[in-house]
Amino acid sequence: MGFDIGSAENFSKIAVIVSLNIKPYAEALEGIHEALHERNRDAAVFFLENYPENRQDGLKDRLIRENYDTLIGVGPEASRFIWTEFQNTHIRLLYSMVLHPEQMKEAPDAPCGISMSIPVRRQIDSIARVLPQTKRIGLLFDPAYNQDFFAQTLPAAAEKDLGIIPLSVSSRKEIPRILEKNWDNVDCLWMIPDRTIISESIIQFIIKEALLHDVPVIGYNRFFWESGAVLSFIFDYKELGKQTGALAGRLVPGEKCPELSPGFQLRLNEKVLKKLGTFFKEPEK
Repeated sequence: MGFDIGSAENFSKIAVIVSLNIKPYAEALEGIHEALHERNRDAAVFFLENYPENRQDGLKDRLIRENYDTLIGVGPEASRFIWTEFQNTHIRLLYSMVLHPEQMKEAPDAPCGISMSIPVRRQIDSIARVLPQTKRIGLLFDPAYNQDFFAQTLPAAAEKDLGIIPLSVSSRKEIPRILEKNWDNVDCLWMIPDRTIISESIIQFIIKEALLHDVPVIGYNRFFWESGAVLSFIFDYKELGKQTGALAGRLVPGEKCPELSPGFQLRLNEKVLKKLGTFFKEPEK
């Protein structure tokens, strides 16, 4: 089932199912409420963590009984729940705060919502603009999870006359060896969300080693920036929620759901850049 943006005043019952009561999801929820209030609409909220698996049938029955026509899943667990239980119903299903929704087996063919996946071309354009001396980008990833992402970087980088150096690992213990072999082959190190590499201690180790080799690191959240990455793509979770709420508040039956890129900020660590002596340009506002 697809949707387009327009007026949807007939659809007044929205429920938000939140995976966990944690800060990022709370900020997204605040954004959802704010966007809906701007359209004189509101939403009921249910925290999935309050419904263990043996009680989720009860939540499903309640959502049906109370005639909600739009459900928003915040986080992968909540999105998985609505896709599993309501995919073949008349109820409109949106997701938010999900990294790769299309890779989740429960997702419909064209999941509708705001993902946390910044288009590859936009990321490379940002790297090329902010770090103009960069020519060889080392991409650290596990092919089991991000081979498709790597494949997408090649044509996008070629358009900017950049080379992507694959630094592929299949386990965390391989990371030091792969990096040591390639410090002289890369101008910067690009780190992306990856299950094999996602660990605060590993991130801090990698950034420390990169700085010792005068290689700037590009990361994907505030923790990278705080740990010494020179450039980070940082999500404003409230803004992601506002995007989702705006979409939910204006859905109508008909055309397919529009493809919308998530809002994000580029955060420079000028102190580290100056220490490395790396030439850079201010991000565009």
